[in-house]
Amino acid sequence: MRSFMFFVAVIFYSALFSQSPAYDDLVFDEEELGTAYKFGNKNYVLLKSKKGTGGLPKTTSGDSIKSFEVTDIVLVFTETTEDAAEKREENNRERWGNLITSYPDFFQFNTNYKNICQCSIGGDAEALKSTQGFYVYFKPPIPKSAITTPAKEEKQVVKEVAKIEEKKEPVKENEEVKERKKTEEKPEEKKEVAKVEKKETKTETKAEEEKEEDLNAVTEGPKQTASIDISATRKKNTNYSKPKKAKNPKACRPPFYGMDDKDIYVFFKDNIVLTKKQRRQVKGDESVLKLSLNFDGSIKKALVNGANTSLNELVSVAVKSMDNWNPAVKGGI
Repeated sequence: MRSFMFFVAVIFYSALFSQSPAYDDLVFDEEELGTAYKFGNKNYVLLKSKKGTGGLPKTTSGDSIKSFEVTDIVLVFTETTEDAAEKREENNRERWGNLITSYPDFFQFNTNYKNICQCSIGGDAEALKSTQGFYVYFKPPIPKSAITTPAKEEKQVVKEVAKIEEKKEPVKENEEVKERKKTEEKPEEKKEVAKVEKKETKTETKAEEEKEEDLNAVTEGPKQTASIDISATRKKNTNYSKPKKAKNPKACRPPFYGMDDKDIYVFFKDNIVLTKKQRRQVKGDESVLKLSLNFDGSIKKALVNGANTSLNELVSVAVKSMDNWNPAVKGGI
């Protein structure tokens, strides 16, 4: 019976974690260009986008990076008519849905998503087709040869240093014997007293350090993702009963917090206060916070990811006191 229950649990959790990401859970950056998209010098794979359903046709280049770390996925699409601009949201939902169906492995926690419109009303759509599609930027894994060769070189250097030290050891011993004959026992007693004083000061500093929270104790190990429960503390915006329309039907802007770009930094500075010791301990650590917003600017979902669980907890507590955001505007809505 126990083995049967264990087998059922394994199937349940494997099915749970193998689910594909949902389009509504993704957070997109938006950009409009009057010319063709210019891709960078980073490593990338270009996949042709498709509207409708059924997924994208798989390619050898796409299959070859399924196990790599995907940093960015950029959808480049073209709009040369007013009808295409009005159906942008619907068309992009279908395009991203096809990519999710064919390549769910590309959608990782630290992956950034972006929609770039080659907007040229009345322009040449055929000329812009060559640059449209999904640009999947990735980091190739470090080859094993690059990791093992430095270790071999270090061993050779250690051996050479050991040989040199063996030759010099007899000379050092003779010099030390002469110095010992000249020295007296009184300085040794002073050294012992100094050691006792150092031990006492160390015990005092340790007692003071134990009073402060140790944030460096959990910095090692794999990164952990935690979902933040904000349903009890979330305030709904009463001014938004449904999505609003902007005066400009083509208006677009990303969401922002407060009244200025600096307000988001001020919020975390005021809500996460660290001592000097804690700042040294978390130096180099990173907690990545991702938010999914409702149309009224309230937070729908919050995820925090990082190796330092204590730092993640501080970020999670701060998010619960965060006010509503100014929502994004896409296609004038």
